[in-house]
Amino acid sequence: MKSKNSVVARRQEGLYRDYVKNPEAAITAKRVTTTQRQNTDALHGTVVAPDFREVRWEYGIDAKVGGYDDLPNPGHLLCAALAACVDSTIRMIADRLEVGIADLEVDVTGDVDVRGCLAIDPDVRPGFRGLRCEVRLRPAAAANRRSVEILLAQAERLCVTLDTLRNGVPVTVASEVAHEPC
Repeated sequence: MKSKNSVVARRQEGLYRDYVKNPEAAITAKRVTTTQRQNTDALHGTVVAPDFREVRWEYGIDAKVGGYDDLPNPGHLLCAALAACVDSTIRMIADRLEVGIADLEVDVTGDVDVRGCLAIDPDVRPGFRGLRCEVRLRPAAAANRRSVEILLAQAERLCVTLDTLRNGVPVTVASEVAHEPC
């Protein structure tokens, strides 16, 4: 998967050597935090990524659970994370394989039975029942069929968010309650 013309290959070249010598250097952590803003109420909020001070994701709550449907909800953000990861993984691998992309669209759809999150039925999970990720790729005219097949297979195998959703990951929740002095 090496190409002299690939921007991705040039940017990753030293990383491969470094991570083989020092696997701990390959670990990266991601963090986001909700923050109190003017629009923060029971049906709205804001998520920030501390590494990118100007980036804020405003969210609202789905009308099916009492919200206004006036902003993307957390389910949209999860779908967006999957779509962005699949899209970027395809583009990076295509660059390395020198498979030109004329057009790429990744569409993620999921459905939730909200009886679970409203505690109406204890047998209904509050989470997504399933997600469907549709990739619509139009390779450049010069791309050969086998390279496109390899590209899509590798993207499905190497996408971080897709792998996380398919295989699960341990999640711990720690709560801290600060009481106001009387």
